[in-house]
Amino acid sequence: MRVSVVGTVHEEQGLANVSQLQVILERIRPEVIFLEIPPAAFDDFCDGTRSNLESNAARRYREIHDVVLVPVDLPTPDEEFFRNFRCLRERVRNTSADYRRLISWDNHYISDYGFAYLNSERCSEVWSEIYAAMRAAIEERDDHELIEIFDSWKHTNELRDRAMLKNIYDYCVLNPSENGVFLVGAAHRQSIINKSREGHRVGSPGIEWDFSGFLDGVK
Repeated sequence: MRVSVVGTVHEEQGLANVSQLQVILERIRPEVIFLEIPPAAFDDFCDGTRSNLESNAARRYREIHDVVLVPVDLPTPDEEFFRNFRCLRERVRNTSADYRRLISWDNHYISDYGFAYLNSERCSEVWSEIYAAMRAAIEERDDHELIEIFDSWKHTNELRDRAMLKNIYDYCVLNPSENGVFLVGAAHRQSIINKSREGHRVGSPGIEWDFSGFLDGVK
């Protein structure tokens, strides 16, 4: 099975919008769309009770084409996890000029270049620099509580990335198809690339991963 990994954002921003994501889906013509959504929230996203950029594009695509939507994320962490991370980001933002500059660049690139940027090496580089700036700002403060929050956040995302790939592998074993799409936040993209390569080395099911072949003609 061929699976195109499309890095995206959860809210529309400039050229990163539902219409442009639909253009990509029409180019790929997937039989299955894997979504960065936990199974418990899947029905809400499918019926529109809750929504984000990816679920809106997937629903519109399903109105026209026969496609299976599959949630692959882990259960959503509790509110304390998100509250702690919001506090972490605010403290880093207040103390790190590098972090503020990188986040500003990322936002401008997303608005101006949309999915072409979100699925580029430059986007992976920017996010690597963002993580480094966060770590540097936290260590400079020598705040053990913030270090614990940051490490917990990184560990949680590591677990999520591995679980999402495993869920895609498991689905492909039980439901052979020709063509699929994995819509995932661009901040996860490089981790997914690295872990998919690890999967090939340990004999995972035959998935042909595509990380950029769908970009031709994308604005």
